[in-house]
Amino acid sequence: MDCQKTQEEILASFDGALPYESQREINQHLSTCPTCRVFAARQKALDARLSAMLVLPEVSPGFRATLRGQMRREAVLARSDSLPEIVHFVSCTVATALCVVLLPFGTSVILAAGATAASLTYIPLAALRNLFREVEEAGE
Repeated sequence: MDCQKTQEEILASFDGALPYESQREINQHLSTCPTCRVFAARQKALDARLSAMLVLPEVSPGFRATLRGQMRREAVLARSDSLPEIVHFVSCTVATALCVVLLPFGTSVILAAGATAASLTYIPLAALRNLFREVEEAGE
């Protein structure tokens, strides 16, 4: 194993355990190469210093509960954003099916049924928008 490959493997070893064969080749190379031995020692010292400097932040006892609550609110808001499109798609599907069924009865019946279906789908859509707005305001 040459010096460049050995040094790359030494650096890779800090990310995780190397296979036995790679570690054996590194050790064999280090036993004969003072340059790579110094490189490995410096990298090990640097890794130890950086690890000592890494201070994990303290989190409050209620952090997880607060985070879960925020995640639930985000999920509700994500659903509320897609709800108008879902209601619109369903109402268009129902209106189209209704028009197909009423096609033999004439234009006036189809128009009346379409207007009624549009009105009936608007009411639940408006109610759902208000409900999600209230949930969003309660979460803030």
